[in-house]
Amino acid sequence: VMKATIPYIKVDIPIWVVFRGLGVISDRDILEHICYDMQDVQMLEMLKPCIEDGFVIQDREVALDFIGNRGTTTGLSRDRRIRYAQEILQKEMLPHVSMAEGSESKKAYFFGYMIHRLLLAAMERRELDDRDHFGKKRLDLAGPLLSNLFRMLFRKLTKDVYRYLQKCVETHKEFNLTLAVKHQTITNGLKYSLATGNWGDQKKSMSSKAGVSQVLNRYTYAST
Repeated sequence: VMKATIPYIKVDIPIWVVFRGLGVISDRDILEHICYDMQDVQMLEMLKPCIEDGFVIQDREVALDFIGNRGTTTGLSRDRRIRYAQEILQKEMLPHVSMAEGSESKKAYFFGYMIHRLLLAAMERRELDDRDHFGKKRLDLAGPLLSNLFRMLFRKLTKDVYRYLQKCVETHKEFNLTLAVKHQTITNGLKYSLATGNWGDQKKSMSSKAGVSQVLNRYTYAST
């Protein structure tokens, strides 16, 4: 039986339940997303245990409740569990396909294509993907690295402003914008990361990447 790992869901979810959560309900529709040739007996036989495994859940809301019930947030009502599962399928599952509302159909087709490729490899009709192939690597270049660092530092700045505002409300003091916005937060954060190569928050040095940037040696023309 094939199962899928979904972010923020504690256990693996059967693929048939994921499809129903994405709005593809009938077994035939799900099979059409995965198996592009309905005469392919070998592939259909491999999918039989998955059909039987997902037989108990025949409705989208029940599928979403099933997924939401296995999330990291516990003690939610049924409606909130369904909303929680919908948000995870929309924003966390296959985010590169889309994170917009109504993208379930696109995700279902892509999910089916992934399973189709997996089954072809399992039946030895195609070679396994080479994990070391350069085309399958994600490169963190200067632009995304700096934008992610800035985003993290800006988030830190907004949290500091929020804490200061909260303190002002509690102590009935006047809100002073120049004291609230510490302009050095972003500047020092960027300087620290570029100078040391530790990419991330200075206080969370354990979780930050090391050796991202280094000082340029100008000893000889050959060394640069």
